[in-house]
Amino acid sequence: MTEAGTVAGVPVDAVRQVGVPRQVLPPCGPAERRAALEAVLGDPGDAANPLGDAGVLAAERRGDLPLGGEPSLASFGLHEDFVPEEHGGRLAGLDEAAALLRAVFRRDAALGRGYGSASLGAALYPWCFGTAGQRAATARLLLAGERIAGGAAVEEGLTADGGAPLRLTGRTAGLVNAPRAAALVVVPRHAGPGAGGDGESVLLLRRGDLPPGAVGQLSPYDVGVPPRIPAGELVLDDWTVPAGAVIGEVGDGQWVTRRVAQARLPLLPSMAVGCADTALRAVLTAVLTERGGVRGMRSRVTRRTVVGAFADLLAADCLSLVTLRSLHLMPERSSIWSAAARYLVLRLLQEGVGDLMTVLGTDSLRDGDGLGTFHKQVRDLAAMPPGPAGSAAALATLLPQLPTLARRSWTAQGPPALAELFRPDGPVPPLAGARLKLAAADDGLTVLLARARDGLADEGLANWPTALSDELAALRDQCRRLPELDPAVLANPRGFALSERYALLAAAAACLGVWRAARRAGTGGFLAEPAWLLTALGRICVRLGLPVTAASADHEDVMLAEAVRRCREGHSLDLYDTALGTPARHREKG
Repeated sequence: MTEAGTVAGVPVDAVRQVGVPRQVLPPCGPAERRAALEAVLGDPGDAANPLGDAGVLAAERRGDLPLGGEPSLASFGLHEDFVPEEHGGRLAGLDEAAALLRAVFRRDAALGRGYGSASLGAALYPWCFGTAGQRAATARLLLAGERIAGGAAVEEGLTADGGAPLRLTGRTAGLVNAPRAAALVVVPRHAGPGAGGDGESVLLLRRGDLPPGAVGQLSPYDVGVPPRIPAGELVLDDWTVPAGAVIGEVGDGQWVTRRVAQARLPLLPSMAVGCADTALRAVLTAVLTERGGVRGMRSRVTRRTVVGAFADLLAADCLSLVTLRSLHLMPERSSIWSAAARYLVLRLLQEGVGDLMTVLGTDSLRDGDGLGTFHKQVRDLAAMPPGPAGSAAALATLLPQLPTLARRSWTAQGPPALAELFRPDGPVPPLAGARLKLAAADDGLTVLLARARDGLADEGLANWPTALSDELAALRDQCRRLPELDPAVLANPRGFALSERYALLAAAAACLGVWRAARRAGTGGFLAEPAWLLTALGRICVRLGLPVTAASADHEDVMLAEAVRRCREGHSLDLYDTALGTPARHREKG
């Protein structure tokens, strides 16, 4: 258990940026920024590194965060990546922020959530819909190393009563980081007639304005978060909300919350790619060293399972990349891809990592020889939101959009999605919350599948199976017969099955887009090779129940060789192929 006021045994005030010596880093691109963070995190294989695999596992067994983890991230200035550039921070794109936090999740999901993802998700409310003053205040807090808590859902136990000003009564659900947060985002329901009627309002509350003792500490076990992250609740009794606290308009809570969720909810699954990365690397290391009862590389089961998990990880990353970049590049169209990513990304990661248990043989339940790290990541992935309820909610978000999209899209004649969606590290415009729509008018992503036959023939892959483009056509025919704007008719097992099929097809289209972007870049490399694309698409076909042939031995060999190379050279297994724990270039001390 984490003591009140401490993190990893360090006083909370010492963890915050205020008073923490900070490394001065010159302006740099996304790849250089990730390399700099990796240098701070250190070699994951170094047993003496408190942020390495052994150190993190030991900290978890103590019930604490890794020693020095949060001070190291504060010294690096990771909190600056939660603040948009126009407000003095480094946040240029949500895909870049997620990639940085993924590096932390690669070590420890609890450290990543407690230090970063919780604050970034809450800060999206003022970034998307706050006033100039609210954005400036949020920027000051985050740039000072403070935390922001809340914003995950409408608070059923907290009510706002009266007109202007609002008065709050009740208590929130458990909030990550609430005991040490400098501000909280809460969404109370209105108690009845008055300003905003029976709706909800989003409030940004500064800790200094709250009554003494209003924020209480809770056991993380009661909140459903990793037990090493501080959690608490806000309890108020007829407290008057200060002027200027409402984000948006009074009564617009649902309108604001649903649009922010579009940007907030895909973030954590993208960061969770780091957990799957470490899990696969731990198993690969055990296989290459032939420890104990682990099946060796000569085993056909091992080869296919490792290749499958690697392909699933890449497919999940492709869908995450497209989704997060679409929030900047095509916000009016992003709702459909956001929902698909929220449902599918974590599922792909969990299934790919879960399959690795078959490789461990008699060691499947043993924590020795580095397998403790594997089991830790399995636990972290299993505990990651959205969970069953969140997955169902994501499918429900897709459902009412399918009939309209089937009538307007999903053919080769439609306009394709922007090429910039598929380019890791490419620049994006600032996030514009006002442009986020709850329903997409058309779907340029699946156009890539509809055009797959001709396009892949042009790329020299004339023999690529047409099963996915045929599946898209079949889905279109089925969804065109559904009623529009009547979600109640669709909310049944058949409707959810259609949504699931769409999510898998969106992932396939994202993979195809990333592969084509790599090919057109002309720089070569693994992502420009067809092996990973065809293996990932084959795995998606299996999940769709389509008759497909197994991946060729040549493709399997290419995939396995790439995974082994990255494991031996200490590189990440995601789209970025980042060197882990290497010295950052151009660092200055200040």
